[in-house]
Amino acid sequence: MVLVLALPFGVRAQPLDGDALWSLQARPNARLGLAFPGADPQFYPLMSQAGLGVVRVTANWGRISPQRGQWNFSGLDRRVRALGDLGIDAFITFESTADWATQQGQPVKNATPNDMAEWAQFVATVVERYDGDGQGDMPRLRRPVRYYQAANEFMSPTNRSGGWAGTHAELLTYINTAHDAVKSADRRAVFVLGGIAAFNMDIALLDAGLARFEVRQSWSARSQTVFDPRDLDNPVIRDLIENRFKQIITRARYDMADVHLYGPESRDGARLAYMRQLSRRPVLSSECGGPSLDYGGQYSGQAHYAAVLERNLETLAAGASFCLWFGLGEGITATYGNRRVQLYDRQEREKPGVHAYRLLARLIDDRTEVTRLGADAFVLRTGSDRVCIATHGRGHGALALACGADAPALCVTNAQDQRTSAGDLRNLPQFCPEDGVVIAGSGLSQRLAVLDE
Repeated sequence: MVLVLALPFGVRAQPLDGDALWSLQARPNARLGLAFPGADPQFYPLMSQAGLGVVRVTANWGRISPQRGQWNFSGLDRRVRALGDLGIDAFITFESTADWATQQGQPVKNATPNDMAEWAQFVATVVERYDGDGQGDMPRLRRPVRYYQAANEFMSPTNRSGGWAGTHAELLTYINTAHDAVKSADRRAVFVLGGIAAFNMDIALLDAGLARFEVRQSWSARSQTVFDPRDLDNPVIRDLIENRFKQIITRARYDMADVHLYGPESRDGARLAYMRQLSRRPVLSSECGGPSLDYGGQYSGQAHYAAVLERNLETLAAGASFCLWFGLGEGITATYGNRRVQLYDRQEREKPGVHAYRLLARLIDDRTEVTRLGADAFVLRTGSDRVCIATHGRGHGALALACGADAPALCVTNAQDQRTSAGDLRNLPQFCPEDGVVIAGSGLSQRLAVLDE
């Protein structure tokens, strides 16, 4: 189907084919990204082709320095170089897992260093290698690394994705030491505080009286942890909230705060707003994904397409820099709830969210302002162009007010089978079902045609 969009007088209309949504091309976009691409760079072009411009990788102390005085950057060099060659910026998260340099018996990736001076030396050596100042740089470094992070998901003493098993005071020293080491090597670098897990952030919202919802994490289809709000009075929980969560966020040295965004997308705005209020710093999300299975949801191609749009637009509308989608391909280590969020399936076939990312990469640039219109609805303003998007039926009604009832619209009715319908917003109920994803606006044709010239 071909839909001709109404444009201002004197501007030649360009036909928009609904089927073209599934054949868009994209370039790396600095407002879109991914976490954990895997160690094999042969798959990295898939990210640049999806429009992803920031990618999170890890700098593991034990792999880079297996013994005191020994350094092996080959693995991290390979990943940073491959990303740079594709025009993608690396985001590096430090992990302190060197057996020779950390306390033993801690089931976390942020093990407590025996000597903070050695921890500082490791961090500074990594930053110096990728800062692009011409001194000690990685050979063929094309894109200096801007973002560095330490203490991923530091709330739990048993979190194998990050965690912290030392004392609160040791954690503060650990973070501040990493911050100071990053800045000593590259004062322009951005130091990001380790991300707060979505489960923990939701508990913090309950504690602050900013939300009333269920907080849960599923371990399998039949096993889950549900937080009981009465546990907010438990001395252990109170200690974690007051002396770890709040103290680290308000007293540590860092440039940006980080919230991981999983579970219901509708919570993201409150999560990010509270973190910005508490930290008094800009925010981002170094992990995000959907659809989540934690709250009884199920995976579908339509839900995957909608989740990529809604999670990214919620993040940008909240003023965050970006969110980094969790995983390039299925099969990476993940919780039960996040095991289907990745962009490619186990047979290396692209999932519908890849097409959603290509769409976002075409609609968003560094000038674009994203505003939330209400539940599941957003307007993207780039200069005089407006594009309205609703990811579910609850948001359909808000689009006409922002983009006009006569605005031409596309409705993605089945992202898995790549089906669309077309009309205008006035007649939306006639051609778009309740679970349809709507993309509308007079600026749509120009934004999608940029790379087709």
